[in-house]
Parts: sequence; C-alpha cells; structure tokens
Amino acid sequence: MNNVVALRRSPKIEQPEHLSAIVVAGSGGAAATTTCFGLATALRLGADVQVAAIDGTTDGGNLLARVGVEPIDSARAVRQLGSRMAVSSAGAVVVGHGESSDSVLVDSLLADRHLARIHDVGTALRSRRVAPLIEAGAAIVVAVPPRAEPLARMRSALDWLVGTYGRGVLSRTVVSISHQIPHRLVNLTPIREALTPLVAGFVEVPFDASLARPGTVDHRHLSVESIDAWTDVLDTLGRIEAGHHDTDHRSGTEELA
Repeated sequence: MNNVVALRRSPKIEQPEHLSAIVVAGSGGAAATTTCFGLATALRLGADVQVAAIDGTTDGGNLLARVGVEPIDSARAVRQLGSRMAVSSAGAVVVGHGESSDSVLVDSLLADRHLARIHDVGTALRSRRVAPLIEAGAAIVVAVPPRAEPLARMRSALDWLVGTYGRGVLSRTVVSISHQIPHRLVNLTPIREALTPLVAGFVEVPFDASLARPGTVDHRHLSVESIDAWTDVLDTLGRIEAGHHDTDHRSGTEELA
C-alpha cells in the first residue's frame, strides 16, 4: 500500500509506542472519529510505529466503517477483544466496537502487542467504561467544532472532568478545534486565551474537504495542514507523556473562564 504523503515533520514523542489517549467529543458531530483517525495516521506515518485506533464508544460508533479499508482475518485478530479489526490506508490497526466493557483490558491487550492506542469514546466521557482509562492516566483529547453551542458543552465537559478527577486532569487534556466548514464563524481568540494557561494544549485543525465527504477516508487525500495540526496535538501528548509541563500546567490552580 502506498503511504507516501507530504509530511513536514515527525511528532515529538520519545516513546510513541507507549502512548495511550482517548478522544472525546465535546458534543455530537464534534469530529471525534476523524480526530482519532487523524492522530493515528500522523503517528503511524510520522513515527513509523504500530498504532491502534479503537472504537471505544458505548453504543458502537462508525470508526471501522469510516477508516478501515482492509479487513484483518479473524485468525490474526486479538481474540479477547471480541470485535472486528481492519487496517487503515496508512497502515494503522482499526478496532471496531467490541464486546468487552473493560477499557483498560482492551488497552493492555494492544499494549502487549506494542501498539500505541488512541480510543475514540465519542460522547461517552461520563461512561463507566471510559473511567478506568482516565484513572489509569490516559491523555485526553477533547474534540469540538467551532460553534457556540458545542463550545459551551465543551466547557461543561471540562468542568465535569475537574469535578470528577481533580484539577490536575487538565494538565493531560488537549482541546482540538475541528473546523468543519471553510469559513470561521466564531472568534476563538478569547477561548484560546482562557484555556491555554489551564490545559496542556489548544490546537485548531483546519477544514479538510476530504474529511467532509462521506465514505471511507484515505489518508493520501488529506491536506498537509491537517496532518500538521494533528502532529501538533501529538507533540502535546508527547510532552504529557514525558512530564514536561510548565508551572501553570502542573499547578492547575486557575479557574475556568
């Protein structure tokens, strides 16, 4: 399979194979699935490691249908997951919604095979299925479109995270704004200024026409700018993994604006 795309740089992660992260939607239609795919793609191509993109939604999402292009034979799949598996166009392993409700078990089974893990949990942030991953220290990527109502719901999600896991959880949380139309309708400057001192990172992913089209996504049609933005998110995840946060990120003593 031809994986040649224009990459500007590799993500700055010291041990990418150890990465465990969840992508949560701040609201419905927030691009959590394509964000999970994008991070897995940028990591697979930029760091040349084995990566798993996992459908961790509670009601069965569409990750496998959206980005899986080549089914993995059941004899080669991880039997304990109880789910179908495929390979994306970039060579990332795509794990469909499975029977296991133990998210840490899913994570550990894939970690044993030396795969980095990125879980698409959709809107299930408050699910008991997701809690063990957060409690185990997984990094959190909150995907949200730049519209007023979803941004307000993102604020609610961040407040819930702080109230449930303590303010320190923000030091391993990245906000990813996914632009879904070519033109900006909301001024994100005040939101960026309010969140930047609190969270680990704030990244805008530009509009990409290839993601707006229905059907299976092929990484070779992605824009360089999209891959660059996902690489920025991965850089932040690398800093989280390495524990190289600045004082504001470590203390997490400021209030949400």
